[in-house]
Amino acid sequence: MSEASDQAPTDLIGRDRELHEWERLLRTERLVTVSGPGGVGKTALVTELAHRIRTGPWQTVARADLVRLDDPQLLTYRLAGALLGGGLPGRPHVGALADALGDTRALLVVDTCEHLADACTDVLTELVRSCPGLHVLAAGRTPMAGPASCPLRPLALDNAIRMFEASVRQWGVAEVPDTDDVQHICGFLDGLPLAVRIAAGQLTRHSPQEVLSLVSRAETLLDLTGPGLPARQRTLRDSLLRTHQLCTGDERLLWARCSVFPGAFGLPDAAEVCADERLPADALATAFHGLVRHALVQPQERGATTYRMPWSTRAHGRQWLDRLGEEREFLRRCLAWTLREA
Repeated sequence: MSEASDQAPTDLIGRDRELHEWERLLRTERLVTVSGPGGVGKTALVTELAHRIRTGPWQTVARADLVRLDDPQLLTYRLAGALLGGGLPGRPHVGALADALGDTRALLVVDTCEHLADACTDVLTELVRSCPGLHVLAAGRTPMAGPASCPLRPLALDNAIRMFEASVRQWGVAEVPDTDDVQHICGFLDGLPLAVRIAAGQLTRHSPQEVLSLVSRAETLLDLTGPGLPARQRTLRDSLLRTHQLCTGDERLLWARCSVFPGAFGLPDAAEVCADERLPADALATAFHGLVRHALVQPQERGATTYRMPWSTRAHGRQWLDRLGEEREFLRRCLAWTLREA
């Protein structure tokens, strides 16, 4: 399928490179993990990838979505149900599942692993070690330890525009806005496919200028709804709240405080503006690395030491900062930092 083709599924626009690289990797590695922020398109890509390699030498192709699984002790039970059909009685340990699977040639796709990342890492690593015919593709918002870890970044602006235009046609809008309007709208969305799809859906009842106004304001952006999306991603607020729940208390506090940065900043800048007795420097550094891990702050480019917080993530953090009663203080601190940097 050509990346330039208008017939490409909307969710896969701009993702040919990742799909080719991960397909090659999954044929050679037996545990491949995909991570990225909520709404970046992990589920669509791992589903397509599993479809592409179904023609491999598999006796079993199985899928387990862990979105409603809260108890890590039930993880092997859920995986057994996916891999073995009827599963195993009781709460089987990983060794029992490995014995039952044996050397069966199987492909297992595990989605929505983030809230069980540690348990998934332990169980899946043990399974591929014990079962020589098993290949696993696992996806979640939080990176998991493994030999083949693949971060998924948001789309570049040109591909975000293509996705927006394709989504407009998908929602049945008669006329696609002109390129300048689309570029301005997509400029606020940081290449996040979920945000692009939600914004495109607004054109069923708003003009392009009204959509631009909606996505440029924090108080409206987070609560725009996207038709046909899962409940956990019906709005950007729903998606961000799920990530919020994965964060530690220090990470949530730093997320809120870092929302005052309008552009690029690094760990030293975050320490200068955001540290206090409630969030001392050592705790702040740990929390900062947590925000990077959750893709709540993203490097300016690969390997960079400066980061930026996407607009929707900033909007959520700013509202949280206001609820904490700290917005005025940390805006003042950020202004003082900006003047010193000028």
